[in-house]
Amino acid sequence: SPGPAPAAHAGLADRLAAEGRYAEAVRERLREMVRLLVARQLVEPRPGLTVTELTTAVGRVRPGVRPTLHAAGTIFSDLWYAQRPATAAHDHRMRDLAADLRRELAAEGDHR
Repeated sequence: SPGPAPAAHAGLADRLAAEGRYAEAVRERLREMVRLLVARQLVEPRPGLTVTELTTAVGRVRPGVRPTLHAAGTIFSDLWYAQRPATAAHDHRMRDLAADLRRELAAEGDHR
C-alpha cells in the first residue's frame, strides 16, 4: 500500500498544532513532504531513511528542491534530535516549506 495521502498528514499536523503539539505537527509536515516525493517517485520509501539521506537522494534528481528539504530537515532535527522546544513558529515555517515543495514540484512538472 502506498500509505496515507500527503493531505492526511497535513490534516493531522493541523490538528496537532491546534493542540499545541508543535513537535509532532512538524514531524507530520515532514511526513507530508516525504509522501509528496514518494508519490512523484523521486525517492524510494524505506524504513530508517534519514532526512539527510532523503535530501541527498532527491537533490540528485531535483536540485531545485534541495534548499527547501534542507530547511525542513534542519527544523525537524533541531526539535527531535537536539530536543529544542517546539513553537508555533516552527510549525508555521514547516507549513510554508511544505507549500513551497508542492509549488516547486508542480512548477518543474513531471520531467526529470
